[in-house]
Amino acid sequence: MRPATSSAAFVNHVLDIAEQHGCDGEVLLGKIGLSRERLADPILRIPMRQLNALLELSASMSGLPHFGLLVGAAVRPGTYGVLGYVSMTSATLGESLSMIRRFGKIVFDSPSSHTHIAIEDGRVLIEDQRISELEPYCPFHQEAVLAGWAAFGRWLIASTAPMLEVTMLHPAVGDPEHYERFFGCPVQFGASRSSLVFPESMLSARIQGADLRTHKSLLLEATLQLGRSYAPLSVIGRLRALLVEHLPAGDFSLEQLASRLAMSPRTLQRKLASEGENFTQVLETMRMELADHHLRSTDASIMDIALMLGFSQASAFSHAFRQARGMSPADFRKTLPKA
Repeated sequence: MRPATSSAAFVNHVLDIAEQHGCDGEVLLGKIGLSRERLADPILRIPMRQLNALLELSASMSGLPHFGLLVGAAVRPGTYGVLGYVSMTSATLGESLSMIRRFGKIVFDSPSSHTHIAIEDGRVLIEDQRISELEPYCPFHQEAVLAGWAAFGRWLIASTAPMLEVTMLHPAVGDPEHYERFFGCPVQFGASRSSLVFPESMLSARIQGADLRTHKSLLLEATLQLGRSYAPLSVIGRLRALLVEHLPAGDFSLEQLASRLAMSPRTLQRKLASEGENFTQVLETMRMELADHHLRSTDASIMDIALMLGFSQASAFSHAFRQARGMSPADFRKTLPKA
């Protein structure tokens, strides 16, 4: 499984905020084993453990337990690199939001989480969804992610609109008033998920910097950067990463995913075969790994899990799970130890 990484651009942003609040940047970099020279290339991949260590040390050195919130509140296009620029040239906030799912891994790439977006009853939910425990959870990182989404979205459409709801998995590490003031609503800590909720009507808001011609050229650059970031990975690894993103939306056909990987379906199948797998095997394995996680770690209903895994009906999910595990999802859950 690939290691979690962040772009050097985001690490530089964290370092800038730390220095603005009185931290010695050279001391911070020395403690986490990074150099200014290594951070000079904004698209360089930096291990997530070093980013999280920087966040934790900065919070401690500055004496600001809400340091993650400050990092997120200060994001601008350059913080997210080409993702930021392709977002700011989109036509609407809704189109910009779709760029996160498409190119989010340029900023953060982790096998333990992915961005989940749902629209229902006039509300948009955007969640940094945990899908495994391979990487340690960092409260400061989580706060930077959620605050960054809110701050950047507001900046794009020149809005100060409050969120409808904000939840975070971890207990509060800073004064809750700081968070309520920033998000414009109470923040529920120690919740079952980390998410933002805002009105669906905001999706149609026009972005002030919208520029179709520039947007098209930046889309190409973002696609190239994503390809360079994933070049060292096996085809199976790249396909698994795409499946995590696309299963909930149901757009995971061989043709669609091959296109995302910039190859023909036949080439994808041939490359998978050279690594000892085929498309169906990778899909079924990924679905069952995610099913195990959701059944063990969440209270989601069988139907909700089925939808997250790209099944149209709970019965289809139950049949596939029984074939793979020898029992139904409900029976499997009954075998788990009580929390």
